[in-house]
Amino acid sequence: MSSSSKLSDILDDQIGIFIVPDFGGGNGIQIQGLDSEYTLLLVDGYPIIGRQSGTLDLDRIAVGNIEKIEIIKGSSSSLYGTDAIGGVVNLITAKTNEPFSLNSNYKFSSFNTNDFSLNIGAISEKGHNINAFLNLFNSKGYDLIETDILNTVEPFKNLTAFLSHNFEFKDLSFFSSFRMFREDQKFRLNESIYGNNIINESNFNTSVSLNKFDRLSFVLDNYFTRYKSEENFSSLSINTPESFFDQSLFKSELRSIFEINKKNKLIIGFGITNESLKRNNFYKNKVTQNSFNYFVQYEGFIFENTNYIFGARYDQYGEYDSEFSPRFAIRTQLNEKISSKISIGKGFKTPDFRQLYFNFANSSSGYSVLGFNAAKEIINNLQATGQISNLIISENEFEGNLKPETSISFNFGIGIKTDKNISFDINFFRNQIKNLIDYKIIATKTNGQNIFSYYNLNKVYTQGIELSSLFNLNDNINFKIGYQFLDAKDNDAIKRINDGDVYARISPNSPAFLIQKEDYFGLFNRSKHNINSKITFTTKNNFQFYFKSKFRSRYGLVDKNGNDILDQFDEFVNSNIISDISISKEINNYKITLGSDNIFNYKDPENLPNNPGRIIYSKITITL
Repeated sequence: MSSSSKLSDILDDQIGIFIVPDFGGGNGIQIQGLDSEYTLLLVDGYPIIGRQSGTLDLDRIAVGNIEKIEIIKGSSSSLYGTDAIGGVVNLITAKTNEPFSLNSNYKFSSFNTNDFSLNIGAISEKGHNINAFLNLFNSKGYDLIETDILNTVEPFKNLTAFLSHNFEFKDLSFFSSFRMFREDQKFRLNESIYGNNIINESNFNTSVSLNKFDRLSFVLDNYFTRYKSEENFSSLSINTPESFFDQSLFKSELRSIFEINKKNKLIIGFGITNESLKRNNFYKNKVTQNSFNYFVQYEGFIFENTNYIFGARYDQYGEYDSEFSPRFAIRTQLNEKISSKISIGKGFKTPDFRQLYFNFANSSSGYSVLGFNAAKEIINNLQATGQISNLIISENEFEGNLKPETSISFNFGIGIKTDKNISFDINFFRNQIKNLIDYKIIATKTNGQNIFSYYNLNKVYTQGIELSSLFNLNDNINFKIGYQFLDAKDNDAIKRINDGDVYARISPNSPAFLIQKEDYFGLFNRSKHNINSKITFTTKNNFQFYFKSKFRSRYGLVDKNGNDILDQFDEFVNSNIISDISISKEINNYKITLGSDNIFNYKDPENLPNNPGRIIYSKITITL
């Protein structure tokens, strides 16, 4: 088994899921060609917040107490609301089944990285189930480009603590949990210039279930979470203001569950959400938004071998258009060896606070970025003071609301089991997104610098095929291999090319030429071909061998010739293979593991700052 201690490593094993770096070197998730800002991450069904630049950094999530990971690919807003365009990843925490349990492990790896986890569980005589988890992680960081002033990743340390409690009393059941995360990262350019970045995150939830009636039950969930990031930069010669990001979210939801019979169930509910954010570079000191949602879901069987799920949800907002999100899925067991499944759904993603209220000016290069709701007033003020030389977009176009991004996703899959040792799965998918939120130039200042703002612009699609096979060669050896073909393009870019409006250059000094449709590669940071394979070998004397490889074909990250699309004449990240290996031995209550991630030491410092190269580690696990 993999000895991964971070969520990004575990998800990277899955077909159709890729871990991609954000601008700060953190790790985000990409599902079926849709970026991390379109994937909803949950812990026990509750959302994790803190997307400072759209990406939710997966390395914040320790997995030492995660028992199961549920992955839903495709639009799932009918149940989960906003941010579930690409899919949902739900982390289910472990609950002990013993009067007392203890699991502890320590992992030491390259770059002087230390990772310690402790899990404790207990069940009292009165039925209280209590589980506690602690993770301590620290690293000296690494530097991929020695000529830079700063390291690629500066030294950091973080702490994760989690406590949950389950209890049943007569017709009532109670669940509550608390999670906290803190990270402290320091950096130093020289003796007079230094700083640090501190992240504090906390989540608290309670859930009460009433099961007084034979076929009817009620569940009330309340959840509060806060994410705060503060960056301080100190210099003897420069007075630099503090950078901060402070987001909070409160959700309350009541749902009723009616068991019509053993095979049919109806769920009806409603909920409220309140979200707020304070950060520098904002039009207002603090912004808030409230929403109400109403949902229904019906699960049942058409035939003995065919079940289906129909769900619908209505989200009502004050800042922008409300959304109705239906979803339908059906699964049929055609015979003992073949099954099929189809799902189609609508998803949506509301504009975030950054896209609505941002007021950022880059002090070094001079450009500005304005949120949609802030643009009109700020442009009027700049015009009144004579700072605008060319108004490209009238301020009147910022009336009304920025529309949520919406998608229609379709998945069709077939599963085949030839016998108990061999299985095949094939899935066809397509995601069509409209009202994609992007930025464009809206004005030019008298000093020649551009002002950008957010707009509902492009229509994009991602489509492809996913294949996976599992071979249990015998009781001790299993092999899994998967392949994804991805076609991801911008409809508006295709139209521009067909209209003859897109030109390219081989080099800055070469003449421009008209590009053809076949020269268009697609969306940035997407590979057309991806393959991953994994083999696990376990002997009768508890010796385990694990090997994983992941191939990713070439992909582009930056438009090098200035035509706003990724074409064959831009620069690409080359195809690459990253492989991991480990061996483990269990002795009574102990397990010792030695391993190496990225054993062939693949590096690309300019494009992949989150990949430090080869990592060698050892790990010991104690279970009582």
